[in-house]
Amino acid sequence: MVSNEDKQVEQLEQMLQHIEDCMADELYDRAQDVLNTCLKLEVYDLRVYQRYAFVLRMLDRKQAAELFENVAMNPDDPDAYYKVAQALMHDNLFGSAINPLRKVVELVPMAANAVFELGYSFLKEFRMDDALVQFHNAYEYNPSPNTAFYVAYTSLLNHNVAAAKELFPYIEGEYAKNGEQPVMLNILKSMVERYEAFPPKDLRDWHFVQYGTPLLRTSEEDMGEPNENLNGRYVFINYGWLNVAQTIVTFKRMIEEVPGFPQYDYIIPASLDVAPIAFAFSELTGIPMGPREFLDTTQKGILFTAWSDEVRVVAEHISHNPNVTLFAFSMGWTLQAPVCPDVIGYLDQANRLPWQDTMVLDENGERTPRPAMTAPPEVIMHYILERVEAVDQAEVDKLIAYYTERAHLLKVGENSNNPRLGFQVESPIESIRMVV
Repeated sequence: MVSNEDKQVEQLEQMLQHIEDCMADELYDRAQDVLNTCLKLEVYDLRVYQRYAFVLRMLDRKQAAELFENVAMNPDDPDAYYKVAQALMHDNLFGSAINPLRKVVELVPMAANAVFELGYSFLKEFRMDDALVQFHNAYEYNPSPNTAFYVAYTSLLNHNVAAAKELFPYIEGEYAKNGEQPVMLNILKSMVERYEAFPPKDLRDWHFVQYGTPLLRTSEEDMGEPNENLNGRYVFINYGWLNVAQTIVTFKRMIEEVPGFPQYDYIIPASLDVAPIAFAFSELTGIPMGPREFLDTTQKGILFTAWSDEVRVVAEHISHNPNVTLFAFSMGWTLQAPVCPDVIGYLDQANRLPWQDTMVLDENGERTPRPAMTAPPEVIMHYILERVEAVDQAEVDKLIAYYTERAHLLKVGENSNNPRLGFQVESPIESIRMVV
């Protein structure tokens, strides 16, 4: 039987040949994508780092190229690999950071920082068992509230609540020694409380455990049946008008029927992309549109965002603002963000809203460009509102019942996280995804 390592060696050889072909055709962006995939493999090959350095030079990324060149020239220097790994992690390429971090740990087995970062990269790649091993090692080499938190957190994601709770006294004691508020511990205790009250089974359950906030729709609800590849998320999706209508109808009923949400004074869209949703929601609820200056007042408002990129833009302004409810129509589940929105419509990896330009596949698999709508958001909103009557209220009833039962633990309104938690990519629920 062929071992997993032998399979990966063969796979690596094929990818290296493909990289050579890409470089010969000057397809350097494509070559970089394949190199990132090479670095996700368990097997080490210095040629990957050499090719990466060349490709980055051709892309005129001098500083990044120098990091890989340093590895190529000093293949036994752990610091060279560590700097490459840090750069990859900075770009959210956690899977690609695994290979250089493995090399650091091979060269310096008790390098606590590298061991911790390796665990963190495994965590972001949904490799919970591998992550837990490395976090345990990091905690053994360098006990700290931070390493203990990640051992406990990953234990919780692995359904081992008892192991998570065992570390609470240590973390609490360390915070007390330094006279600090146990912020991380309180976050973890809240997660455990939600887990024990409502043991998680699916994507929405886990979202509630991790953040305590609502997730309005899943791909399974759209399709009417489970899909083990998607597990409630989407990869790329052209959302339809009904998707948008379902989301705003559900959100309307949630703020009206689920305890904890305040009375809202205004609505603000973060961009033109999301403006049709904000206008439609205003029309549906009677909550008026407001100027951006309202975000600096004590009035209660809803800030609408379309996706992760907009959430990152507004994060600094609203992270400590308890008067603003942050709504995201969807979030990229493979992209971290500084804050987790208070309410999320969908989780996807990329999308287009009905009024945005995109490519549409017909029944024969032919791609046809669909141009963006040029009408103002006040006009586009009517296309959304026309679909409101088609929303299945029985489905919405189930969701309202789900969150009403959990209302005492919901992190909304006066009970919101302040500051807001960051949006993380790790989850015990895996899904297929585009290679990044």
